[in-house]
Amino acid sequence: MSRTVALLALSGVVSHALARSTYPILLPAIEEELLANHQQSGLLTTINFGAYMAAVALVTSIGGRFELARILRVGLLTAGIGFVVLAAADDFASLAVGQALAGVGSAGIWMTAPVIATASVAANRRGTVMGLLSSTMGIGIIASSQGTRAVRALADDDRIWRPTWVGAALFAVVVLAAMIVALRAPATASIAGGISLERLRAVPGWLALTIGYVLSGLVVSSFTPFFGAALEEVGFSRSHVANLYSLFGLAAVFGAVSFGRISDRVGRRPVLFGAMVVVSTASALVLTGREPYATVAALLFGAASFTFPVLVAAYLSDHLKDRAFANALGALTLIYGVALLTGPFVAGTVGDSTLGFEAVFIGLTCCSLLAALAIHAVPADAEAVSTAPSPST
Repeated sequence: MSRTVALLALSGVVSHALARSTYPILLPAIEEELLANHQQSGLLTTINFGAYMAAVALVTSIGGRFELARILRVGLLTAGIGFVVLAAADDFASLAVGQALAGVGSAGIWMTAPVIATASVAANRRGTVMGLLSSTMGIGIIASSQGTRAVRALADDDRIWRPTWVGAALFAVVVLAAMIVALRAPATASIAGGISLERLRAVPGWLALTIGYVLSGLVVSSFTPFFGAALEEVGFSRSHVANLYSLFGLAAVFGAVSFGRISDRVGRRPVLFGAMVVVSTASALVLTGREPYATVAALLFGAASFTFPVLVAAYLSDHLKDRAFANALGALTLIYGVALLTGPFVAGTVGDSTLGFEAVFIGLTCCSLLAALAIHAVPADAEAVSTAPSPST
């Protein structure tokens, strides 16, 4: 089982660190070469998330006909092709195609990996396992940011960004090959029956959980792509920003596992609440536009931001199993997708306006606090791990 979790964790690097978090690291350089404004930058993020959501719907609709590990492998292949397209992009349209393919691949990976990973894990270890799945995403962010920084230093050119996408494609191919050769997935129920709001509604505190999750999506989808751009606008160097993203990744490595393990002991609700308070603090610190606050913001946001989706998934798995878990997660993810689609475009538009990024991060601070309040409304007795059987399938 440990080998299976390790391989699935590496697939998480592709689905989140590379398919989602590499673009923000490279964004200022991409903007200089191919984009007209911040609104286009946000739109590309929206395209990535939109493709992800469409693929979530597809995977949950057809998953019952295919082995989960096969869908996972197709997701890795699709993401790798998307990275190649991004590396060769010469205009907005080709960037959009690459972002869409990366989003589709990310969904194929993330809608299957948690189901496989938690299939044969005891309830009191699910938070830890889910944390392990996301911890290596932070390592991927460190590799992307420092790899980009090293290439730029060798070339003495801060505008270089394409080699990072080439490296991402090669990594996806290596993980895919390892999956084909070594993955021995435990028996799990297939994802079938489509997306089920009914199963989501069977989870205690589902509405408050959903509201908090949607608000967190607005924050995370807007903070990550524009954190570096906002700091560069106030005078931070591109190398400095790359280092901050590395700190973000380093904090994510430890934060995801630590928060997951703590949630196994004290419950999901208090940890989810604390995570959003930490994110609100990080958003507020960006407004200072100076050090050491930017470094603290990167560390806080990195430690807490990956925690929220992981622990929401763990919370669902506490109350639902296999197919029911996947169906409820698919429904919640589609609702969450509204925020992922809206956030980057709105943030980019506001960033281009006279209000600027200051208004963006004030808004993100407020949304984070509202998310924390929503999570606080989840019933206290819902924190206990459910031992009831999952709904019939």
